[in-house]
Amino acid sequence: MALFELQATTREVFGKKVESLRRAGIIPVNVYGHGIESMALQVQASALDKLLSQAETAHLVSLMVNEEKPGRNVMIKEVQRKGGMGKLLHVSFYQVIAKEKIKLDVPIDFVGESPAVKAREGYLMIILRTVEVECLPGSIPSSIVFDISHLSKLGDIVHVKDLEIGKDITLLTGSEQIVAKVEPIRVEAEEIIKKAEAKVEEVVEEKAEEGPRKEER
Repeated sequence: MALFELQATTREVFGKKVESLRRAGIIPVNVYGHGIESMALQVQASALDKLLSQAETAHLVSLMVNEEKPGRNVMIKEVQRKGGMGKLLHVSFYQVIAKEKIKLDVPIDFVGESPAVKAREGYLMIILRTVEVECLPGSIPSSIVFDISHLSKLGDIVHVKDLEIGKDITLLTGSEQIVAKVEPIRVEAEEIIKKAEAKVEEVVEEKAEEGPRKEER
């Protein structure tokens, strides 16, 4: 499990005034946790952008406040951007306690190649990309790996219960929920053919309508 580092300093600017920080290349952040008083901090935008491009919500980050060592073990809890996808506005971190279990979503990493997909008999329909787990901070997996080479024929299904996880990790997502399945390609092909036929009919009708208009001229 990767452990990233981030430097932060105490923030003394609040409310609408934080916009002046953003213009100066500084992003307001907050740290909170169970039994921990919330802290208002600020971080260099460049360092925070780099962290967010590398770390997932399932990664632990060593947050060093005012150059304190060792840093606080935190996780990215919420990222706010302008319009949802634009300029970075604010980040919330959750400070974890080594002996206290936490709940979080962990991404599923699909590896390998399905024989059915390779033979172009079907395609892999992914339904779940993350699952919720509960574990101690030291047992947090960066991802849960599933080898799709076991999906050898059409109709093969992966359920949550089929995922392999560490013995110290509890899966909270329903065990019977479908993670992925191999669907026949013909379903997609039929839709494409229908759309193509409808388009041809539309073009034919348009040309038929254009004919009389040209004669009238």
